[in-house]
Amino acid sequence: MKKIEPKKKHPSRKKIIYLVGEGTGETISKIARASLAQFNRENVEVKTFFLVTNEHYIKRIVKQSAEDDALVAFSIVQPNLRDYLIKEADRHGIKAIDVIGNFIVQLSIFLKEKPLEIPGRQYILDEDYFRRIEAINFAVKHDDGKLPHGLKLADIILVGLSRTGKTPLSTYLANQGWKVANIPIHPDMLPPEELLQVDQRKIFGLVISIESLVKLRESRLQQLGLTPYAKYADPVQVSDEIDWCNEFFKQNPRWRIVDVSSKAIEEVAASIVNAYRTGKKPT
Repeated sequence: MKKIEPKKKHPSRKKIIYLVGEGTGETISKIARASLAQFNRENVEVKTFFLVTNEHYIKRIVKQSAEDDALVAFSIVQPNLRDYLIKEADRHGIKAIDVIGNFIVQLSIFLKEKPLEIPGRQYILDEDYFRRIEAINFAVKHDDGKLPHGLKLADIILVGLSRTGKTPLSTYLANQGWKVANIPIHPDMLPPEELLQVDQRKIFGLVISIESLVKLRESRLQQLGLTPYAKYADPVQVSDEIDWCNEFFKQNPRWRIVDVSSKAIEEVAASIVNAYRTGKKPT
């Protein structure tokens, strides 16, 4: 089969790295963060694709990576999926790095034992494991305002405008065992009544700067193939939404406010957990 030549990259464009994993992505994310800490991150953009469990999804990811002229780093232990990704990357002329597979091969040789090829085998099936699985299922079911009647069962509830990081934060915290629900808010949309009926101390309002939110929304529009100049990312529109959001939060003084502007998800999550445990305001 003829190789597909990647598009030529503009010299001023950021270097893009794709992280691909068949699980939650925790392992490959940690490896990437540790590795990238040795380099200047200003010219690097990281895109993540987790819960990759079929060839169709892999095909889409690799095609997109070719358009971005990206480096693909993956953590996939199922042989058929791993081989398919490597084949697709080679067909598109994209460099793909198996960040765990090479080590597993060497361990197999050294231990003279065939690997089990079970994703997430490094996690022991103990009480903590099942608690995290339950929390992940809860976060998925209560994402983006779904099943509001279940808010009373949440440990933490995140409230914020579109693209303030509610879903990634929910997923990250769920992987730590916290049951998290998130609720989107908008000037033209009333929040669910259940939000005001739960313990208000477990609600965290996410705020963000205009500049950060505009960039995040522009990026989202580009991912969807839409013009970045749409009303969704218009600075004036975004500014009005943020002003409304701040006033809305003031009407709920028991909610604790977290500024997510230009902060890593780990930093925001740690701030929320610390505030939840201590009862203090997030730092």
